[in-house]
Amino acid sequence: MLLLASGCARLERLANPSPRETYQASLARAGLDTSALAQDWIRVGEQALAAPLEIASPFRESGYLSPTEASAVAYRLSLERGRRLTVSVTFDASQPGVLFVELFRLEPDSPVRVAHLELGTTSLGYVVSADGTYVLRVQPELLRGGRYTLIQWTLATLQFPVSGAERASQGVFGADRDAGRREHEGVDIFSARGMPVHAVADGLAQPGENRLGGTVVWHRDANLSLTYYYAHLDRTALTGSTAVRAGDVIGYVGNTGNARRTPPHLHFGIYDRGAIDPAPFLRHDDELPPSSSGSLPADGQLVRVSSRTAALHRGPGRELEIRGRLRRGEIARVVGATTGWRRVQRPDDSVGYIPAADLAEATAPLRRESLKAETALLERPAAAAPTITTLETGSRVDVLGTFDAFLLVRDPEGRLGWAAER
Repeated sequence: MLLLASGCARLERLANPSPRETYQASLARAGLDTSALAQDWIRVGEQALAAPLEIASPFRESGYLSPTEASAVAYRLSLERGRRLTVSVTFDASQPGVLFVELFRLEPDSPVRVAHLELGTTSLGYVVSADGTYVLRVQPELLRGGRYTLIQWTLATLQFPVSGAERASQGVFGADRDAGRREHEGVDIFSARGMPVHAVADGLAQPGENRLGGTVVWHRDANLSLTYYYAHLDRTALTGSTAVRAGDVIGYVGNTGNARRTPPHLHFGIYDRGAIDPAPFLRHDDELPPSSSGSLPADGQLVRVSSRTAALHRGPGRELEIRGRLRRGEIARVVGATTGWRRVQRPDDSVGYIPAADLAEATAPLRRESLKAETALLERPAAAAPTITTLETGSRVDVLGTFDAFLLVRDPEGRLGWAAER
């Protein structure tokens, strides 16, 4: 398995290979791993992981992966410790096939796989254990493809401790306290005195008293191995060490300890060999992104730039890196659709996002021309590309768009190909 791994990614647990790794091993056992098709499949998967597209949570995209050639797509996103990433994937293919979905955390030496979609399931869940940059890779089996819809969003991992006070959190984590002698190791949640304080997770809770926090509760999480700290309570609802479930009342909002001169509030902290910012753990769940507007035919949609120029971005956002610029009439194929944007593949195989408003379908011709000389109709816009056919002088062709020094044309028999621009 180590020899068969793609070479650019480490496995988090060798005892738990992903379905994609198992599939790659099966190709080797069948003696297919050295075939050109399998080598292309491995290479495309590595390239997608090495050059992912840029997205932010929440995100929804419908995309197309061709069954006639090796294909893969990868998305790069930033995640915070304390969030629960959820990825939902549906796959619609004319031939039954498996869509492999893997999540990697980028490390200095190589990506580390941290989660994957199990066979027969459509949803992946992952509790983010460290702030960082992650990559989500999507790739079908060999000779299998179709349309997929991917939705990803993040959820809070903890229940909010004071009902109805979600918008009353104040006090920046890490801010100076006592003239810089210490830092604020939590968040302050302001509410009326006596409001119930709820356990944020299952675990073991212990009431106590101290100078700064006044009446407090320490709470050890049963699953995440974290310790929670509830301070400035008016009183607790516990009598000694108590097993609690998420949502149980463990105390009541007050202003005991060093909070006697402030309005009643709960100081809530999280500790794991030091204080952790609680905000990501408590922040409300992402709203599900809306469905992508516009259509994406099963075989991808041929489009051309309708504006004077269009920037090709690394992700669906004007602030994201520009990978290139396209001029009016340039041809591309839609391989993904998200709200307000289209992910396109250019004839040179470069991929990026263009605002949907800058694109138009390339079905109707830009113009019609009569060829003034015998012309080769090529498979690709390159002088060395194979010739589909040779068009005679005087043949009338529809010009659908351009790329570099080539025209995409449709000949009288309806065949599409590229002709050198004269």
